[in-house]
Amino acid sequence: MNLLDHRRIPKVRIHLMVTTVGNRGIMHLGLCLRVLILVALTVPIRAAQPAQETFTLTVPDGPTSTLSGSSVSLLCQVSPLFNAEPLEVRWYRSSNFHSPVLLYKDHKIQEAPVDPRYRGRVSLTGGMERGNVSLTLERVTVEDRGEYVCQVTSKQWYEKASVFLTVNVTGSEPVLSVAEARGGGGQVNVTCLSEGWSPQPKLTWRNKDGTEIRNEQEVLNTSDPQGLVSVSSWLLYAPSYSDWLACTVSLSEEMKREGRILPHIYTAPTAVHGVSKEAYIVTLVLLILSLVIICALCSVILWKRRGSMWCSSRKSRNRSDQTERGQRPAGNCFILISG
Repeated sequence: MNLLDHRRIPKVRIHLMVTTVGNRGIMHLGLCLRVLILVALTVPIRAAQPAQETFTLTVPDGPTSTLSGSSVSLLCQVSPLFNAEPLEVRWYRSSNFHSPVLLYKDHKIQEAPVDPRYRGRVSLTGGMERGNVSLTLERVTVEDRGEYVCQVTSKQWYEKASVFLTVNVTGSEPVLSVAEARGGGGQVNVTCLSEGWSPQPKLTWRNKDGTEIRNEQEVLNTSDPQGLVSVSSWLLYAPSYSDWLACTVSLSEEMKREGRILPHIYTAPTAVHGVSKEAYIVTLVLLILSLVIICALCSVILWKRRGSMWCSSRKSRNRSDQTERGQRPAGNCFILISG
């Protein structure tokens, strides 16, 4: 850290000698008054001027966190405090010095050269007259995370420091499933999957009592092209119809997702001891086919009965009409059934 260059100012002792010897005494008095005025004007000014020959930058020790879509300030302060408006301020990504995020020079923010991804989203809002050269970034995206370099340059000196930005994104609800464990052993394999996190989250298994389960578990993290993290885990556990398991994925206490499941495999109650699964399926198919054939036969019989009843009714009406007219009754009634 650089301090102001304090210089010891010698004490000025002026002895006034007033004489009554005509013009010579008046000349001495006027010269002494001029020296006093000069000392009074110059000494305070020189003591108040900040030493801008060297300086340092103060930035946060840890990363700066924000949410996707929000605004954030990346802090950077010149030390000792002095007006930084005459200086050059350059904010850039660690690997892109010549295309900065923001460039302040000649008392104004330059339009070029700048990274087009940040155009219209960055500004200096800390108060440069107080040495605050912090960068404000708006409409933050996941791609904005990473290292930013704050560089301040004067005619005699320059200094730079790094600020790290993390962008928090809450992922999806955990999806849990249960499968048979390889090798049996009376256990089941419980799986938990959640996608779309930033940065890498923490995954925790707990039982219904809230106790964390640490043994026999595996966790895998993968990233997609956008940099979002998917986390998955699997756990071997004894089957249960009442003791549920909880899978919690979190960035903090405020940003977390949780899913629950009963660790057992559902089996149909139609299985018979000593009968294979394939034989059971064949029997079930034959039963369904038999039901279909029976339904078809019932439909045919019902159709014939309706036709017979219709023919009998028609014969009765014909006899009545022919009797009234004195004609002989008609013969048989034929029913045509189309297949």
